[in-house]
Amino acid sequence: MRNLFLFFFLLLTTTLYAQQREPEKVSVILKWFYQYQFAGIIMAKEKGFYEDAGLDVEIIERDPSKNNILQVIDGEAQYGIADSSILTYRAKGHPVRIVASIFQHNAMVLIARKDSDIVSPYEMRGKRISYQEGIDDAIFSSMFDYANLEKSDFIKVPMDFSYESIINGEVDVIAAYITDQPYWIKKRGVELNVINPLSYGIDLYGDILFTTEKEIASHPKRVKKMKAATLKGWEYALAHKDETIRTIIDKYKPALTYDQLAYEAATTERLIAPKHVALGYTSKDRFRVIAGLYHDLGLSQQALDKAVEEIIYDPDAPGDTLQFYLTAFTIGGAVMFIFLLLLYLHNQQLQRQVKTRTKELEKATLRAEKAAASKAQFLANMSHEIRTPMNAILGFIEQLAKGENDPARQKQFAIVKSSGRTLLGIINDILDFSKIESGKMSIECQPALTRDLFEEITALFKEQIEEKELLLETLFAPKLPECITTDAIRVKQVVFNLLGNAVKFTPKGGRIILEVRFRPDTNILHCSVRDTGIGIHETNIAKIFKAFEQEDHTTTRKFGGTGLGLAISSKLITLMGGTLEVESNPGEGSHFYFDLPAEPCEAHAPEALTQQALSGDTALAPQGDLLVVEDNKTNQMLLGIILDEFGIAYDIANDGLEAYSAAQRKHYAMILMDENMPNMNGIDATKKIRAWEEEHHLSRVPIVAVTANALSGDRERFIDAGMDDYLAKPFSETEVMQLLQRHL
Repeated sequence: MRNLFLFFFLLLTTTLYAQQREPEKVSVILKWFYQYQFAGIIMAKEKGFYEDAGLDVEIIERDPSKNNILQVIDGEAQYGIADSSILTYRAKGHPVRIVASIFQHNAMVLIARKDSDIVSPYEMRGKRISYQEGIDDAIFSSMFDYANLEKSDFIKVPMDFSYESIINGEVDVIAAYITDQPYWIKKRGVELNVINPLSYGIDLYGDILFTTEKEIASHPKRVKKMKAATLKGWEYALAHKDETIRTIIDKYKPALTYDQLAYEAATTERLIAPKHVALGYTSKDRFRVIAGLYHDLGLSQQALDKAVEEIIYDPDAPGDTLQFYLTAFTIGGAVMFIFLLLLYLHNQQLQRQVKTRTKELEKATLRAEKAAASKAQFLANMSHEIRTPMNAILGFIEQLAKGENDPARQKQFAIVKSSGRTLLGIINDILDFSKIESGKMSIECQPALTRDLFEEITALFKEQIEEKELLLETLFAPKLPECITTDAIRVKQVVFNLLGNAVKFTPKGGRIILEVRFRPDTNILHCSVRDTGIGIHETNIAKIFKAFEQEDHTTTRKFGGTGLGLAISSKLITLMGGTLEVESNPGEGSHFYFDLPAEPCEAHAPEALTQQALSGDTALAPQGDLLVVEDNKTNQMLLGIILDEFGIAYDIANDGLEAYSAAQRKHYAMILMDENMPNMNGIDATKKIRAWEEEHHLSRVPIVAVTANALSGDRERFIDAGMDDYLAKPFSETEVMQLLQRHL
């Protein structure tokens, strides 16, 4: 009987001992997929640190469709990885506790394509921004709030985690981990601007090991062992990066290369900052500062303060009931008070520095905005000053050529006119680039006849094609709609640029193909230009879409050009919802192509002047004389020659004041009004004339702006001032005739 008792006693003891030695099963949900970001947890498992602590840890990859913090709260795992936003969950009543803070700085940043010119949150207004709302957005919301951006100020795009949207230009800004995403996106050939919240004083914790009140209450020793083994794993991972990277690749098969993981390892170490902060350390004072950010976003300060006091759990801290430490606590309390006082004073100094830095940034931003406005105005003024004499040059050349029968002299006139148009094209390129940079370029979609749109462009290159003995083929797809809705002016500008480059860089006897297709299932217009020219080296392809750059400096010397054409074309296509692409090989030629959204529409015959009207032979009979308001004597002469040829009587006014006086003395059939004049400009003169007409109940005389200004919005400004039309300098005799036909 005694032996039987001893047998059962030994069996029970052995069973209990075996149960005590059996590892405790726990699980931890990661914040993302397997990669170096979680190297400490992975190495704690692989090197047996968890097993030595009596833990059987299951590592669960993040499911992007789920909230990993709520998964832990709901009991799907005992532990998880989160960031500083876990404080908001505690403030909302969720029983979560921080066990250890691994990343002393948050890895979340926003990235934008370098060619988007977005370098800070201040340029994000009206842009397409992609980030995961509700989990990782707290740090970005703080940065947006810092820049006075509401969520309604930009377009929120759902996060797809593939990052193809930023590579393809479908979004302007996307959330990313600085530890890995910028590396492989740059490997895809996309240069990036990184917008880091840390640059704006928003420094939140990154990866944090957390658990629940239930786990702490039920298994306090397990929480302590979990923290110790995890930190030991991180110490090993940081000290043995090469071994850790190879372990991750061999055991967990991430979709990352060795180089990517090595890049992530270096960045991760900077975020953990082990040389400056104890591994796993969590500061309550720092969380008080973080709580202030969340309060600015609308959370209750009382709830946040309570959460700060409750959320940090240190399993290594002694219990409150241990009397042994009372004396030490009393002495330590005094020391801590002094320390906290010094820390408070230091924090006050930091806050003053942050405020000073903020004011400096605001001043710098204001200076940058003023500089951009000054640059735009300077370019507009320069454009005006150049266009005014160019109007006279091109206008008088046109008049001289009409009376010349000598073919040699006609050719000379043609060369001068072509050179003038080339100079004007350079001016337009610089002005267009300025408008795009400042965000003032607008896209206006109108119905356009498809074939006519492209045939008008190819006709402009007829002489150059014949001179270089090139073969230009235009291929229209059979199912091409007769009419499409698009910004025909901008499409012409892009195709003109592409064909111009093809003609320029294709040697004598070469071949150029312009192909236009339409996909009716998606309403996408496809256009491509192929040539057999000099081609572009692969290393220089990205460079050609940058402003003021060509493939190399010898290209400029040999072929000329500003290096703006492709940069403008690329940005215009992007504004219209497409992407300009290129494929090229040196010595074999280049293939430029783009896809644009374009709705088919019903074709209407465009209004046209009769050939008789265009020829200038029509005898116009306006009911009264015309008034030419122009301070430039040369342009007065030019308009006078044209009007004399049409048989129209006119008077001259040298500025706005003379124009206003003349309009009071005499009722004119039309007033051609320059804008930029001394004494009184054309805008003010028009307003005074309109007020005079209204006061004396006179019929409205047509007033047409004749100006060299070409900024976006000028036409609207003239119309708002009371003008009826707009004639841009330099103008041709035909354009003047068309204007007179419209209003007389």
